[in-house]
Amino acid sequence: MNTRLRDNYGYLGMIFLSLLLLLWIIPEWSPPWPGYGMPPSLMPNLAAGFILALATIGLLRNCFASLQEKKALQGSKPDAKDLPKIAPAGKKRFPGWLHLLIFVIPCALLMPAMNVFGFIPSGLVFMLLIQWLCGQRKPLVMILVAALSIGLLWALMRFALAVPLP
Repeated sequence: MNTRLRDNYGYLGMIFLSLLLLLWIIPEWSPPWPGYGMPPSLMPNLAAGFILALATIGLLRNCFASLQEKKALQGSKPDAKDLPKIAPAGKKRFPGWLHLLIFVIPCALLMPAMNVFGFIPSGLVFMLLIQWLCGQRKPLVMILVAALSIGLLWALMRFALAVPLP
């Protein structure tokens, strides 16, 4: 199985799950709307809609890229430069699922950390960690981005939306 086929299966799975969320899970499990403010299903519907849109775009992009590749290679004889690149024998590849796991673990630990330490300290540590994992190594930039984004989000939630944070 090549990378493009594996990606297509992943996109199809995300499309299926987002449709499942939009058509059954969110309408069935959302609490009733109290009649004021935003309905409880609004944010989950938006998130599932974005996932559906992005997965569809990714699937279409892969399909069009494979069609263009087939058209380009149809009339010509493949050269060595057209063959897929193979990693050198001595070099081991870092599996892609480990990259995902490196980001999923801090995201999964964020909510329990918020219950124990509160929003601001947990959010600051989370933002600093994610920036470091993404490759940012400038401490001033990391601190400013973490402090400003968490402070702005806290002020928006607390004063504009009147939502108390832990």
